[in-house]
Amino acid sequence: MKKKFNLYCGLLIAAIVFGIGIDMSKSLYTMYYGGKTGWEFAKKEREMGVKRDPYWVLNFQQRMVPVEMMPLNVLLEPTDSIVNKKTGEKMPIMTAAGIVFPKEPCNRMRVMQGFSYIGLVFVIIFWIAFIRLVVSVNKGRIFEQSTERQLAWGGWGVFGIYVIGWVQVLINYFQNVEMFEFEGYTLFIGNTPDHALLYSAFGMLLIGQIFKIGRQMKEEQELTI
Repeated sequence: MKKKFNLYCGLLIAAIVFGIGIDMSKSLYTMYYGGKTGWEFAKKEREMGVKRDPYWVLNFQQRMVPVEMMPLNVLLEPTDSIVNKKTGEKMPIMTAAGIVFPKEPCNRMRVMQGFSYIGLVFVIIFWIAFIRLVVSVNKGRIFEQSTERQLAWGGWGVFGIYVIGWVQVLINYFQNVEMFEFEGYTLFIGNTPDHALLYSAFGMLLIGQIFKIGRQMKEEQELTI
């Protein structure tokens, strides 16, 4: 029984690591591509004798604002276009998401990063609870209050990650509504936190309650005997 439990725990860890690996690979690719482009751009400027403020990259990042847009009428001919280099065709395009750069910095990305740190705290809470739960089960401490407590901490940790994700999405959306109104587009919320997090959170809390009921039934049977 414990072997199967440990197998499932290993599969869960593998799935989490796989998901984190995919996200990290995308981030690393973006960083590599952006760094390469920035290096080539800086090299050209040095060759041309152009001098910049050493903090221009930070100022550039402070102006970055992510937006998600939906065309007001998808049947209208798009005003934007993009070139397919394989065929040379200039194709109409409708923007659904992007990053705009207002003249005035708004530190939006710093705010998002701050909430990411809070989300990291909930991630740590989940992992601590998960590891302690695995240890408890392997030691035979199943129907105990400590097991229920670890399931509860894990569930609320995952729920916290989900809530922080929504906080970031809503802050970004409402600030965009306050700042922008694009011709032919309406702002909307496209990318939302993964709902599987919510299901997992309440699932862990539910399992914790099942363990609690089982423990109470066990205690009542022992008292009856």
